[in-house]
Amino acid sequence: DEITALILGPMDYLPPAAVGIFWRAVIEQGSPELPLAFPPGPVVRAEMHFWPRRNIEPDLLIELHWAGGVRRLLLVEFKWNAGLSGSDQLQLQWREFLTSAEREVAYHVFIAPEISAGVTALSKENIWGGRLLLRSWVSILHVLQHLGGAPDDGFAKWKSQVVSFLARLGIKPFRGFAGFNVQQNTSGSPIFWSSLKGFAPLLPPPVPTPTSKPLFFSWSSET
Repeated sequence: DEITALILGPMDYLPPAAVGIFWRAVIEQGSPELPLAFPPGPVVRAEMHFWPRRNIEPDLLIELHWAGGVRRLLLVEFKWNAGLSGSDQLQLQWREFLTSAEREVAYHVFIAPEISAGVTALSKENIWGGRLLLRSWVSILHVLQHLGGAPDDGFAKWKSQVVSFLARLGIKPFRGFAGFNVQQNTSGSPIFWSSLKGFAPLLPPPVPTPTSKPLFFSWSSET
């Protein structure tokens, strides 16, 4: 909860257009065809409700409003180094926190260091119709690093600080190898890991002795 507040708490002080730019990028990342499209144009009003409670308590509920009265709801669950609170936590949030009318305009977003718990939830009972979105923290970092169109300086400062904070938590992009030396000549036999013996010599397999005798094969349809 502390990390969630540190990362997203300052966003509540940013202009609605900035909040909309970030969450649009998170929702649309890797999803060219969404079951519930975001309207064009900037968000004109954004409301962020941390740890709202209606018997069920998700981490965050975001309301995004566009000119003309269109709105989208984002029900967000964050995880760091803990599993879900029960194998059906996400299903309960979608069913019991949101009303049926709210589900019509909502996305459910699961953000974690790795998303296997969300994949398991989908395989157990997929009730979202394509609107449960699984995002790793590395993917959130990717969004921040490539997000343009910042409406003000505060948004750019928030992005920079969040990227630095995620790096402190060990969430940083893989940038490849600076160098990779391959040893051309080896001394001794290659080694291989054995669960019983640990590292052991990997001996070459026996090579059958060539034979000059012809090989014959026979079969019968009665066997």
